[in-house]
Amino acid sequence: GAAALLGVSGGRGACEFRAPVCYNSGRKPAPPAGRRPAAETGPAEGANLVGKIKVAIIGVGNCASSLVQGLHKYVEVPENEPISGLMHTRIGDYRIEDIEVVAAFDVDENKVGKDLAEAIFTEPNNTIKFADVPRTGVTVDRGMTHDSIGRYVSHLVRKSPHSTSDITGILREREVDVVINYLPVGSEQATKWYVEQILNARCGMVNCIPVFLAREDYWRSRFEERGVPIIGDDIKSQLGATITHRVLTRLFEDRGVTIDNTYQLNFGGNTDFLNMLERERLTSKKISKTGSVTSQLDHEIHPDSIHVGPSDHVPWLKDRKWCYIRMEGRVFGGAPISLEAKLEVWDSPNSAGVVVDAIRCAKLAMDRGQGGAVYGPSAYFMKSPPRQYTDDEARDLVDSFIAGDGRIAGDGRIAGDGRIAGDGAIAGDGRIAGDGRIAGDEPSDLGPMARAAADAAAGEE
Repeated sequence: GAAALLGVSGGRGACEFRAPVCYNSGRKPAPPAGRRPAAETGPAEGANLVGKIKVAIIGVGNCASSLVQGLHKYVEVPENEPISGLMHTRIGDYRIEDIEVVAAFDVDENKVGKDLAEAIFTEPNNTIKFADVPRTGVTVDRGMTHDSIGRYVSHLVRKSPHSTSDITGILREREVDVVINYLPVGSEQATKWYVEQILNARCGMVNCIPVFLAREDYWRSRFEERGVPIIGDDIKSQLGATITHRVLTRLFEDRGVTIDNTYQLNFGGNTDFLNMLERERLTSKKISKTGSVTSQLDHEIHPDSIHVGPSDHVPWLKDRKWCYIRMEGRVFGGAPISLEAKLEVWDSPNSAGVVVDAIRCAKLAMDRGQGGAVYGPSAYFMKSPPRQYTDDEARDLVDSFIAGDGRIAGDGRIAGDGRIAGDGAIAGDGRIAGDGRIAGDEPSDLGPMARAAADAAAGEE
């Protein structure tokens, strides 16, 4: 389902590549989470402390189709058998079969009123079918439209004549734990309307689109006040365009290569790419994807020297996405080097496993009474989290969160075993001093990790 081509040209015949730690990378599974005392507010009202994770889906498109198919494909997988696309078979007390979709919302007249098992395969959905889904008993309810239907998809998606359902009432009645936002790119008003319903019902949220919530102080504080978690914003794929571009950018930096110019061009055949032909809806998406890549740079790059974003809609590709990446830079002596990569994926299944992990982490946060942004999982699963880290560092933070021996506080400090002290020192053999030096070495620029330490140190008294 995926293919990649990579070419490097430069002064040497080969390019040394240190593969990042990624999904199913051979690491030992994270230990089960111990039950930590809940915060003073306690678990969210109605939250299920054990058993199923009750989930609601906003937007029954290709991404919802891949998620629901995956929930049925991987039922009762043995404990020691890895599932492609999942970080861990078990996260805390939860496996993939513990996720139960109990509500779904859409505005398309072809989907509203249908059983979810039928709606996920209804046009204009066009992703790959990899699992049979039996009748679920969950009827797609009429959601809120606002700005969720773009100009270029209006001939494919026609509003249901039914009135908007009582979203808050449904979330409460069905005791939903976590709501997944799968609305189309550019649905700013609709997303914020749904957030109010989610907060009223005291549910957790996984925000898969580039409407900025978890990274914005106002919305983050709203979730903190209600005592419910949010993981966001803008889901990364298991191995997609942005994660590939990020890792290559970090590789250039770690190897001392100066990046002069780079682009990432994407096109596909699903309604997401059709919707993004409306350039006004694309602003937040470009900000999210560009920021995710530039966060891995140790220096500023001129805006004209980086271009990241969707470029066109090709109908016959259906839910496949093709990505082209080019990077130009300089090595020792100013000698030029360039790299080109092509990535081909089925777009929606590529992120479904990441969402499965995000759902389970959101439920863990609810079990522990944690409200507001969940920093480690947001940094690893999302393109635009409240705080950016390298992907290796973000994964370590997720494992620490799962194990319950460390968390990221609201100001970005790493608490627990990996706590950053007020002098900027990180305990361990490779201590980082307050001035950015590694003990015993000369001062050096350590990139995003050093910036994270410095930010954390600055936030402490």
